[in-house]
Amino acid sequence: MKLALMDGAVGKLVESGELPSLGFRAVQVFFGHGPDGAADDPDPDALGARLHEESVALAAMTLHVDLVGAQGARPEDVARAVACVTKTAELDRYFGADVQPLLIWHPSRYPEGDAADLDDVVFDGLCDALGEVTRIAERHGVVIAVEITRAGSIGSAEGFLRVRDRVGSPALQVCMDAANFTPDRTPLERAVRMLGRETAIVHGKDVRFDETGYVADYGPTGAGTLDYDAYMRYVGEYVMAPYFVLEYYRTRADLLRARDIVRDRMSS
Repeated sequence: MKLALMDGAVGKLVESGELPSLGFRAVQVFFGHGPDGAADDPDPDALGARLHEESVALAAMTLHVDLVGAQGARPEDVARAVACVTKTAELDRYFGADVQPLLIWHPSRYPEGDAADLDDVVFDGLCDALGEVTRIAERHGVVIAVEITRAGSIGSAEGFLRVRDRVGSPALQVCMDAANFTPDRTPLERAVRMLGRETAIVHGKDVRFDETGYVADYGPTGAGTLDYDAYMRYVGEYVMAPYFVLEYYRTRADLLRARDIVRDRMSS
């Protein structure tokens, strides 16, 4: 598993061309946020030139869009996700050898509503939306990796597996980020073990909780409560993914410390 970095650090925390010397082999890049975000999507040629200049590959594209609301699937969000699947496929040459084009979908907060059947509507709508998106993904050879997120429409390992079983597409996989959903929903080892074969990419950040048990803050690896000795051991045992992507670094020192924590545990 190779180290990768969220796009945006170059020019802020690291110098242009410095990523390989720091141990990073790829970057994760973002599409414009939401159903109207196309104007903010990266230009493929400009992105390719930048990746070449930095001597790194593309680890994944990322899309933040709801897909589902209290009334079910959101057609405008589904259309946006389908468009981003096509755009991800067109970036195939930048992902490197033996790496399938990968689009990470980050769910938004769980929809709110008063209907007695809200949960059924959300689940059915979510499965309908992902069913349509994954049909297009299969056609283009793209993987859709769900970034499971507590308080989101897919908020636990069990929740993902339930959706996967209904959708039934091999294109539907997981972006593993333990700080997003453990330990308050699923014990860490069980979550990684359950999702290991479904995991297309791994994220590393950290989390702190307040006295009520809710998330107080996300931060860089080593800044919170996630047990990285255990996390990296379980990832090494159960997950086969090409990249481990670091995020939520605030300073260069944060970034390098996070890199060292992860790299040391990868090699142990």
